Amino acid sequence: MTMAVLAVPVAVTAMAATASAAPAAPAHHTAKAAAGKVVVTTEHTNFGNVLATGSGDSLYVFSGDGFPFSPTGMPQLNCTALNKAPAPASTPCTTAWPPLVASGPLVAKGGVQQKGLSTVTRNGVTQVTYFGKPVYRFAGDTAAHQVNGEDIAAFDGTWYLDHTNGVQAATVPTVNTEVSPAGIVLSSPTASGVRSLYLLTSDTKKMSACTGPCAALWPPLLTSNGHANADKGVNKGMFGSVRRSDGTTQVTYNGHPVYYFAFDLGAGAPAGLTNGEYLLDPAPVDGAWYTVLPQGLPNPGTTTVGSEPSGSTNILQVTGGFTHVQATLYAFTADSPTSSMCNGQCAMIWPPVMTTTPAAVSGMANGAKLGTIERKDGTFQVTYNGHPLYFFAKALDSGTQGNNVTAFGGTFNTVNVSGAIG
Repeated sequence: MTMAVLAVPVAVTAMAATASAAPAAPAHHTAKAAAGKVVVTTEHTNFGNVLATGSGDSLYVFSGDGFPFSPTGMPQLNCTALNKAPAPASTPCTTAWPPLVASGPLVAKGGVQQKGLSTVTRNGVTQVTYFGKPVYRFAGDTAAHQVNGEDIAAFDGTWYLDHTNGVQAATVPTVNTEVSPAGIVLSSPTASGVRSLYLLTSDTKKMSACTGPCAALWPPLLTSNGHANADKGVNKGMFGSVRRSDGTTQVTYNGHPVYYFAFDLGAGAPAGLTNGEYLLDPAPVDGAWYTVLPQGLPNPGTTTVGSEPSGSTNILQVTGGFTHVQATLYAFTADSPTSSMCNGQCAMIWPPVMTTTPAAVSGMANGAKLGTIERKDGTFQVTYNGHPLYFFAKALDSGTQGNNVTAFGGTFNTVNVSGAIG
């Protein structure tokens, strides 16, 4: 899978994963590693019937385990001993979340499906899985049947109890607001503190485009009943939900499925991190990520229009987020200086370049040529020399694959720093 965020530097990962020291695994956990059959059964909790060991230890699954495991690659999103809190603690994920080791035959009881039990070996540890998801105990559960690990955000992911059908045991989340560097945006409290929420331009009201490894990087805000609670400044009438391909239910706001970002979810991370803001995510996601304004609109903050060489000239581009992906910009011949004719499906393939504060320039771009227009959905689109600007979702890079593409009643062309198109 090719994703821009794979290029995240070590320093950024450390910043976003700032962690306090994790508790050591209690003795009643470590004793379970003795050879013999491994029983997975159920226990009744406030979150429904969920997986537990035969001796009553609650079992959890982790959003980061949806990312491909690599013993040497970055980032380390899976919960293995390689996923560590930053120095000086350097606590491994598996200290706080001991894996259920496959030390003998796997036995399903109490409604657990035997066909769902299997194993995976990562970093030398063979771990029990349930419907493909590795399962863990939590060091913070110091007695049988405790569920203190539910909805914790730590080690670049989120933790949930697991139902017998293999679907995470989500709660009914609360959505509130927070002050971010780009203004007041939506957030949601977890058991580890408040975390920022994001939307993706390639999503629809009925479907999330972020599944598989993408969902490990962008854990969806899940709900147990299709609803969410609204705190101050949040419009309860904008809530909805969408059923995801894995059977979970994701909260939507103003029709946008909403997500956390993995690199805001370090153990002990402060509230208000927005490391995912304005991240341009190429294939297969084909979209841009933004924090969410209380009125349900994307919040790109200040867009800086830059330049890049193209043959003998220079054309416009935007560099997005901390991954620094450079994406070429385009104009649409069907537009006028005061309105965009690219809406709906067109705007998913050609996302408008938005801003919530006056846009800026860098490189050879000319600030005097910048402007904005208001779009039908209430967002503000950046213009250059009277041309509303767009990304090309199918090529969020510094190439010019979108040049001279005719679609939706017009032709898309690159924009020269002089303001000429084509």
